[in-house]
Parts: sequence; C-alpha cells; structure tokens
Amino acid sequence: MSEDYPQATPAQKLNIAQYFIASSPVGEVDEVLTDVKKLVADGSVLTEEALLTILREYNTDQMTSAPLPGGAGNLLVTKYGQVGPDQYLDPSTGKVWTFNHLTRQFGEETDKKQVLAEDIEARRAAVAKALGEYISDLYKANKATLAVYGADNGTLTICLSAKNVNLSNFWTGSWRSVYTVSSSGEVKGTVKCVVHYFEDGNVQLHSNVEHSGKVNTGASADALAADLRKQVEGFETGFQNNLEEMYVNMHHSTFKQMRRFLPVNKVKFQWNANAHSLASEVNNK
Repeated sequence: MSEDYPQATPAQKLNIAQYFIASSPVGEVDEVLTDVKKLVADGSVLTEEALLTILREYNTDQMTSAPLPGGAGNLLVTKYGQVGPDQYLDPSTGKVWTFNHLTRQFGEETDKKQVLAEDIEARRAAVAKALGEYISDLYKANKATLAVYGADNGTLTICLSAKNVNLSNFWTGSWRSVYTVSSSGEVKGTVKCVVHYFEDGNVQLHSNVEHSGKVNTGASADALAADLRKQVEGFETGFQNNLEEMYVNMHHSTFKQMRRFLPVNKVKFQWNANAHSLASEVNNK
C-alpha cells in the first residue's frame, strides 16, 4: 500500500463495514454483506460475533418481520418488544421467542411471559384489531406486519412495518410507522419511508415525518381504537398523497433546476439539421 494511502486499521475496517451494512435498504442486506466481506477480506475483523452485533442493530432498526414456528403468523423484531439480546415479545399472546439475527428466523419459545392488567390489555387488543383492519384495507396483502405493545404504566406502542422488494427489477421499498399513546392520551408518531432504485444507477428516497395528536383514554377501548385508527389513516394517507404529488411535479421543478437553461456559450442549440449540414460543408472547403 502506498504511503499516501495507509492501510486501514482493523477497527477502522469494522466501522466502515458496519456503516455499509447498517445503511442497506430493506431486502438488500445479504447482497451488501457479501460485497463488504470481499472488501474487508479479513475474517478476524468481520467475525461471527461482530456480524451478530451489527445485524442485531440492523434488524431492530428496520423492524424486521419473520414468521413464527408452527404458522402462528409473523412477528416484528423491535426495540419495544425486546426482552433480551435475542428475545422478542409477541404482544398478541404475551409469549417471548428467540430470534437468530444472522438467519432472520424465530426459534424456540422461552419460558418468559407478559401479563398485562385487564384494562390495559383490553385497550391494547382493541387497538390491534382496529389497526389490523386498517392494514387489511389499505396495505398490499402480505406486505405489512403490525405489533401493538402494552406497558404496565398504560402506554401503548404501535409498530407497523411494511416492505416491498423486487430485486429482479432493481427496486425495493420500506415503510416503518411507530405511534405511542400515553396513559393521558397524548399521541406521537413517526413514519420513515425509504425507496431504492438501482438499475444503471443508485437513486434513493428517504423521508421522515412526525405526527402528534390526542385521544380520549377515558372512552371505551373500542372508541379509543376507532379514534386512533382514524388519526393514523388520515396522517398516513396525507403523507402518501404528498409523496405522489412530489413525484408528479418533480420534472417541472427539481429536475428543471438541475440542468442549464442555456449551454455554456449562452446560445440556444440549433435543432434545424440543415444548419449543421451547411456548417459542416463550409468547414470542409
């Protein structure tokens, strides 16, 4: 290696590898991981323990979804349901499952269990039902997974993770929503949307929007759930409409600002082919 470009230290290599892997769009982490291993070319840097740590953070941040054993449906890997380093709560049953972050598969059921107070569980279940119907109505089938967590202090946390991956056509997309409802009825939400298109290039959209609102926690569980669904649907529909409007208008604004109005010589291009033919004949004489 040239003195001008000194060899990176193992710690620097690991930091670079972690950055690339953590930045992988949904559905592409395996391809990125394969390339990063070739670039690092050092098994002592990307050890299984190091990869486990990196992928644990990645899967949790992406709210990865995977099927439970026995066909019990899909479960999200989130920090809100994390019980141990590799153990995650299924809020619909209170059961806790182990998760392999390297293979992205759920394994055995643990002996841990969450049991909520009756009133909190009633609100959690009602919200899960209402938001589940919302997903069925407005999201593509089998593309989105929902988890609604309850806490002993009465806080509800709603996590919605959707992904659409089509690597053969060079595009992927993910949508991650998180809403918290405090015991006093304060609602705070965040939506993160990432789209990646990489045929003959690399174009990514990263969008992050926030929501705040209020619900009546003194109302019945069903009324609270209906109000919350209305808020989520209105907020997410408005966000999607804004994205569609941006795409429609992009060629009139963004792309137009990226190109010159005139060439460097400040003279408009002459599109008449005869003019160029005449100039070519003059130069040849």
